[in-house]
Amino acid sequence: MAWTRPFRLALAVAATAASLPCRAGAQHRGDAGTFRERIVSNDNRTPAGRLASGVLTVRLEVRAGMLHPEEDDGPGVPMLAFAEPGKPAHAPGPLLRVPAGTMMHVSVRNPFADSTLTVYGLHDHPAPADTGIRLRGGETREVRFRASRPGTWFYWATTTGSPVDARQWFESQLAGAFVVDSGATVGSDRIFVLGTWVRDGDSTLPVPRPVQDVMVINGRSWPHTERFTFAEGERVHWRWVNPSNDSHPMHLHGFYYNVESRGDWRSDAAYAGADRPLVVTHLMLPGETMNMSWTAEREGNWIFHCHFAFHVSEHLVLPRGEPAAQPAHAAHGAAAPHRMAGLVLALSVNPSKGAPAPVASQRPPRRIRLIAQAAPRRFGTVGGMGYVVHEGPAEPARDSIAIPGPTLVLRKGEPVAITVVNHLKEPTAVHWHGIELESFPDGVPGWSGRPGRIMPAIMPNDSFVAEFVPPRAGTFIYHTHANEQLQMGGGLYGTLLVVDSARPYDPARERIIMVGGGGPADSMPTFGSPGLVNGSAAPAPMVLDAGTTYRLRLININPDWRVIFSIMSDSALATWRPLAKDGADLPASQAAPRPAYLLTGPGETADFAFTPTSRGELRLEVKTQLAGWIVPIRIHVR
Repeated sequence: MAWTRPFRLALAVAATAASLPCRAGAQHRGDAGTFRERIVSNDNRTPAGRLASGVLTVRLEVRAGMLHPEEDDGPGVPMLAFAEPGKPAHAPGPLLRVPAGTMMHVSVRNPFADSTLTVYGLHDHPAPADTGIRLRGGETREVRFRASRPGTWFYWATTTGSPVDARQWFESQLAGAFVVDSGATVGSDRIFVLGTWVRDGDSTLPVPRPVQDVMVINGRSWPHTERFTFAEGERVHWRWVNPSNDSHPMHLHGFYYNVESRGDWRSDAAYAGADRPLVVTHLMLPGETMNMSWTAEREGNWIFHCHFAFHVSEHLVLPRGEPAAQPAHAAHGAAAPHRMAGLVLALSVNPSKGAPAPVASQRPPRRIRLIAQAAPRRFGTVGGMGYVVHEGPAEPARDSIAIPGPTLVLRKGEPVAITVVNHLKEPTAVHWHGIELESFPDGVPGWSGRPGRIMPAIMPNDSFVAEFVPPRAGTFIYHTHANEQLQMGGGLYGTLLVVDSARPYDPARERIIMVGGGGPADSMPTFGSPGLVNGSAAPAPMVLDAGTTYRLRLININPDWRVIFSIMSDSALATWRPLAKDGADLPASQAAPRPAYLLTGPGETADFAFTPTSRGELRLEVKTQLAGWIVPIRIHVR
């Protein structure tokens, strides 16, 4: 699950106060005197220490200070951070980056007399049994080791004895990237460290403090994260590190990317050749790392972001006093009517010089009219939102909605023009998730497109025409890209299938299993949006024939939860064979039969071939990875 604001509040109320270093009571109140130093966001471009004659010498210490994740003169959040003596403290911590074979001399100092600091990750790799380096208050320790193996890791610390995924707000940013390069020259890749920070509210203060949430990439929250410009055709290499206490399904608009390696602070496993996953969304669990690469194939503006709705929501914008004093900037980068914040990167691809202009299709597009509208009391006392396709002369009733939206079946290579009509009382937009299309119709209002032609939000009683040509057959999603917590949780999502002549859509031998929101999280009594499977909390039984092979199209677009799909009998998991991930067919090396179990994050799709072998009863179970909800579906095999 992504920690939504209601969940964080309940967690904070239930938690007991941790033992904090350095004036514990003052830190718990956020005393400005404790955190006077300014912590600097770290773009991970400058390695720390001094590298000479094959030896890196670096000194680290922990300090208390304030990080300003938005404007430099904007609100700050108090925390502990790593620093090199005589230099500013950084969040994330100073970058350790060396060529393979470098001898590491690293010293760490704990200046807080009333705490014990435990530091992990300062060792050669792999190291499956990292017990940490313990430093009592005022103590300095030095470690020496040879960084022998190339890879992406990180170091991290705790003052409370917490695991990496359970550290409290004040120590949540005590982490830094540790990269070992295969050659003597530092690569052209970029390094990004994800951070989450949450502090419970305090009603005893003279001015009560609400729950506060911050999510950052290299110490910055969108729209203040770094922006990137690439040349059309440029190959891009990124390293991602997640030392936060939350998971992050990282989604790239408009392009697929290869996952080159995965690991954590102890190990890093590289994929070779066809074994490299090709995805548009990859779920990074707490403590994980990822190397990825992609090609900027088409010009325009794009984004790369976490697909948990709360992790990019305006709820992460830090308060600035009275509501009238709130900034008017739009987090999409223009005067859009809704804001984003948190875990978002902006990408611009410039056209290559002399490249021919894209050739418009000479075939007339297939036209679809898709209406977004609302219905009262769809979820108990709470209204819902949904899509409906307008066919025929009369428009559908204004309160008629489908959750999920109607399945749109498109043909590979066939132009389509989808007119999205907004019958809501607020602006909206539609993102064609996973489709390799041009930038303008991609669905991010105020950003998609290129200078001089930027996609607007779809205002109430207005419309927008999204024109594109699907380049591949597969399982995709369409969903709102405006006020996602409310609109996606309220039902604005649907399945987008692209088929071709070699593989037409066959409803008799295919099953779509889409898990989505069951009501906006902030208005529901549960933590996060409940789960609906194909629009129901109690789906009808699925009837299959023994010996027949079915294509199961699994989709997770619930805005708030990591979701597990599994098929089992009374005694064991069934077996299925992977066919596709995020709409891309899998190579043979990734398509071996395996137990029918799949963990997903929002924005992931996966296709499996499933052949029930004998008559009887099976159970398709769709449930949250953490305690939340479960939707069981009976499978009757004839």
